[in-house]
Amino acid sequence: MDKLKITINGKECYGRRGQTILDVAKENDIYIPTFCHDERIEIYGACGICVVEVEGNPKLLKSCATEIAPDMVVITNSERIFESRKTNLELLLSDHVGDCRPPCTLNCPANTDCQGYVGLIANGQFDEAAKLIKEKIPLPGSIGRVCPHPCEDNCRRQLIDEPITIAWLKRFAADMERDNPFIPDVAPVTGKKIAVIGGGPFGLSAAYFLRQKGHSITIFEAMPKFGGMLRYGIPEYRLPGEIIDEEVVQIEKMGVVLKPNTKIGKDISFEDIRKDFDAVIVGIGAWLSTGVGCPGEDAEGIMGGIDFLPKVVKKE
Repeated sequence: MDKLKITINGKECYGRRGQTILDVAKENDIYIPTFCHDERIEIYGACGICVVEVEGNPKLLKSCATEIAPDMVVITNSERIFESRKTNLELLLSDHVGDCRPPCTLNCPANTDCQGYVGLIANGQFDEAAKLIKEKIPLPGSIGRVCPHPCEDNCRRQLIDEPITIAWLKRFAADMERDNPFIPDVAPVTGKKIAVIGGGPFGLSAAYFLRQKGHSITIFEAMPKFGGMLRYGIPEYRLPGEIIDEEVVQIEKMGVVLKPNTKIGKDISFEDIRKDFDAVIVGIGAWLSTGVGCPGEDAEGIMGGIDFLPKVVKKE
């Protein structure tokens, strides 16, 4: 078999007709970075990371797709090459989410690392899974019970059999840590005071993340208990109140001050809050039943779900 002599970075190398520059470089322990190259599939050369210079050719060539020729002189490490690779890499990272980020995560409203915590659970690392979930979701036990799980609608596993039950696994991780829940660290005190009006999922989440930054947080809630629509808009059989209570306590243990039965404009004025705090976050929720648009829904004795459920919860 005829051997072809080429020179790579001043090193004399030999290859066979039909081999690429990348093939010969690998055989001679000369490193050329690649992203899209795989020896098992047809050459695509899309990433442009493996470009090299060839003497006599003004253009940069993709080493994975360029066959060697007799007496070819190749450079793999010039400043021009490094700049080209850097530019191509920046372009890839600028909007490269189709394959690098799974559709479950892309379709999660909270952008949770679904693959990450599912994998941790599969490995028996339940505490680590709960910790990962809490990077994005402060109330995993509650959300794991009521989430509409758009992640599962887009789970790739359904191409084989059926979607992974991602939401239930979120609940599982949260339930496994109920006796010893993870509570994130709090940064040094900043001296800033923030008032959060509304103790529903929005207000609790805002307090959770802002408290981690070291700010002093107080939540004002008009109802007797915290949770908002999680507590007063979802039936007990779907989301037990004790789950909400436990997760609210976790946020309180971070140093968040909770003030229930405090209605703004009645028990305390908004002006006083603005005067006493550096910032105010308003998350009062949507407490009006919108109706379903069916005949007779405004008849006597008909009550919307959001009007009915708080009455039930308050009687418990």
